[in-house]
Amino acid sequence: MAKRFYETVTVAARDAAFIVLLDTHELKTPAKKPMRLPNAALAQLVADEWQAQGDDIMPDSMPIMRLVSTALDRVVDVPTETAEAFAAYVMSDLLCYRAEHPEKLVEKQADSWNPLLDWAKTRFDVSLVVTAGILPVDQPPENRARFASAAGEEPLRLTALAHLAALLGSAILALALAEAHISARQAYELAFLDDLHQIDEWGMDEEAQARLDKIELEIATIARYLSAL
Repeated sequence: MAKRFYETVTVAARDAAFIVLLDTHELKTPAKKPMRLPNAALAQLVADEWQAQGDDIMPDSMPIMRLVSTALDRVVDVPTETAEAFAAYVMSDLLCYRAEHPEKLVEKQADSWNPLLDWAKTRFDVSLVVTAGILPVDQPPENRARFASAAGEEPLRLTALAHLAALLGSAILALALAEAHISARQAYELAFLDDLHQIDEWGMDEEAQARLDKIELEIATIARYLSAL
């Protein structure tokens, strides 16, 4: 565990980009690449994480730093592959797999998820097949290409989308959040509708609630990151 070696953290403009300075030292990625960011807002989010460190530097407490580093060290070299991996989630998207019972949950899923499918159909010109149960259903193959195109190849945004799709189990929800069609809270409630229904029906399990709280915080952090792009 590294010790904090700096006193001040500041953001500065340099070469048509923005950098984070630890005292006078320019922050770099784990791969030692210059961390050149597109705007002051994103740089400030990274700077705030470094400023919040105590005597010991705790990488796990810097999720935005981790997202930026992943984008600049890894995704920048494989944007097409990352976009295709993201788009694969739409072929088994959470929103397309519905409960068969109880009726109350079935109704909740329809009321909550159908508007997102309608939005995706209009926004990305895709047709999505909905099924009940867990058996896989074939989606139109063109959906994958359209979602890969929607994701784009800008590494910073693409990194967030890939993380969100994995976290939410849904490429649709990831893009809806990235495009500010839904809030971070809504993304959490939609993705974990089944879990929240169980809590409503049977009461809170502390371990399960702690897991959900951690996930909700992670979604909110990625949303803040996206809003700064």
